Amino acid sequence: MSFLEYQLTSEAMCLGERVKKGTYRPTTMTIPYSQITGALRTLFGRQNIHATGCIKHAMKTYLTFSPKDNVIGSSKLPIITEVLTNVDGRIFIVKNEDTVDLPSSFELMIGALKTKGLGIAQLSKTSEIELKDKRAYLKHGILNTRIPLEHLAKFAIEFDEKRMTPVYGYLFKPTSMTTGDYVLSLFEGSEIYGPEFMLREMLP
Repeated sequence: MSFLEYQLTSEAMCLGERVKKGTYRPTTMTIPYSQITGALRTLFGRQNIHATGCIKHAMKTYLTFSPKDNVIGSSKLPIITEVLTNVDGRIFIVKNEDTVDLPSSFELMIGALKTKGLGIAQLSKTSEIELKDKRAYLKHGILNTRIPLEHLAKFAIEFDEKRMTPVYGYLFKPTSMTTGDYVLSLFEGSEIYGPEFMLREMLP
């Protein structure tokens, strides 16, 4: 089991989803599986890509704008959006036949409000991580990203809800160009056994 590690940098991005009918859009302080995997699949046109990530450093600011109703030609209520600036993150891509030849550096769009100029990110490969003996690399700790339950094994993550404390949530899974479902996922703060690079902190 191997992973390609990339450094992600961006001047500004929003990794959150607007609450339906709400006027405030928060951003996550991690890089969820759904957003980075979707961005990579769109960029390279390949479906067997699985990735997740975490943010090492970022600053928060706020953007306020009023989306226009194209039907009646008037502006809606202003939306306040949390934006991450000066982002420094790490991306971990499962190495397989669809990812083995990815370029060492490239640019992609990720997150919300791309039409507002957000989400332009630069990725640079920093290393390849090989887990020759998975058991030797598993550590007890706190998850530092968001991953659907159905994909935990792809990242060498083990989770036992009878003995570990989860933080559950839902991530979007597209089923077509315009539709999708929300699938049960582990969020940051969940107690797991996994590779050290997936952890926010170690536990005894």
